[in-house]
Amino acid sequence: MMSFKDIPTLQQLARRSLLKNEALTISGMQDLPIHLFPPLFKDAFTSKKTNILRQMVASWPFQCLPVGALMETPHLETLKAVLDGLDLLMALKDRPMRWKLQVVDLGDALHNFWNGQPGLQHVVWSPHDFGKNQPVENHPILGGKQTVTILMNLSLMSCRPSKYLKYFYRWAKQRKNTIQVICQKLEFRAIPAYDPLVVLKVFDPGSIQELEITTYWDIYTLALLAPGLGQMKNLQKLLFMEINIPLDRPRDREKEASCFREIFRQFSKLQKLQHLYLNNVYYLYEHLDQALRYLESPLETLAITHCMLSESDMKYLSQCPSIHQLKHLDLSGVTFIHLSEQFLGILLERLKATLQILKLKGYIFMDSKISTLLPALSQCSQLTEVNFVKNFFSMDSLKKLLQHTANLTQLTLEKYPAPDEVYDDLGDVIPDRFVQLCSELIDTLKGIRQPKQVYFVSKRCLHCQKFCIYSFVENI
Repeated sequence: MMSFKDIPTLQQLARRSLLKNEALTISGMQDLPIHLFPPLFKDAFTSKKTNILRQMVASWPFQCLPVGALMETPHLETLKAVLDGLDLLMALKDRPMRWKLQVVDLGDALHNFWNGQPGLQHVVWSPHDFGKNQPVENHPILGGKQTVTILMNLSLMSCRPSKYLKYFYRWAKQRKNTIQVICQKLEFRAIPAYDPLVVLKVFDPGSIQELEITTYWDIYTLALLAPGLGQMKNLQKLLFMEINIPLDRPRDREKEASCFREIFRQFSKLQKLQHLYLNNVYYLYEHLDQALRYLESPLETLAITHCMLSESDMKYLSQCPSIHQLKHLDLSGVTFIHLSEQFLGILLERLKATLQILKLKGYIFMDSKISTLLPALSQCSQLTEVNFVKNFFSMDSLKKLLQHTANLTQLTLEKYPAPDEVYDDLGDVIPDRFVQLCSELIDTLKGIRQPKQVYFVSKRCLHCQKFCIYSFVENI
């Protein structure tokens, strides 16, 4: 039985009729009511009515077309229709008054535009409705005489560009004088079987605000990107993950060092860099000063994880000029060689006025070392999150740690390792003891201040490969 919800509205019936009669719809595009453009475009996009899409792009009555929000799976023929529509528009010497398209967004923002919310039909979009509240002419990138600006985020999932991207590259290269391509986030999620600098030839490297390399690159591949990295003047976030030595060629330590120096030198050109993530970058041991000394602007986030560091590395880090305003420090999974714990205390002392998130997961603290950290930790009054999971603390050490958080009243999320006493001789969790001791620790914490969210996490069980977690969440 059909419900009232299943009965199409008059507008839906009208749009279906328009999609069926392509010739009539295209010829009458100039007279189509503005409020019909978003829902009709969405219908045409979903049903792959490329002829209608082409004309709708050219006739778009808003400044911005957020088409990327509809592209969950890139479709080549649909992309061609959108780009053909831009060609139609740019070929006109005199645009009709109502044809206002200036910006095409191929990213995934502005879903609400397509949801038919009241009033959205009449909004005049600009590129800065995508999270930037400033006019186009004041943007450091978007100025100039380009007829159309294309916004995109680019995530390269395979070692070779897809047909979709290849087509877009060719189209954009042929129209560099009439379009501007703005890539705000560039992510490499595979090892490129091509020169990575080729990617930068389509768009202005100065438009990139985030660069992430999230897969296994060797140092020689990364070095190819160095000249392009130096051109990313507006880069705010840089992430290197799993940078290793190549396994298919003899080691050349002098060449490796030269490659890293070339990469790190580019940091001096990144005046707007705020967030730096170095995850499992093998070369950092005894060379952390080379990586950080070129930074000229203060960082908000520094993550150096899953690598080895020496005492000289930590000594430099505790004195580094660019980290005195850190809000987020992550040293998880770091292995230290002959380290004196005083340097971490010195570092936290420097950051006590700004640090909000501290992650020392798997930092490998021992009971005898934790006491050197506690005085400095107790002064970090802005902390909202701490993570000490995967360390080895006795019950007494955990109590001392919790007692030194009395002044940390801003904490909303705390993660600690389960005490060593919850394990039997084989390293397995004793369930009753786990609950008893973790409950006791929560009571200890409640006697000091009012916690919000607290988690005690055990080591992974060798048999079931799971963790035991004891949690406390404040009742609101």
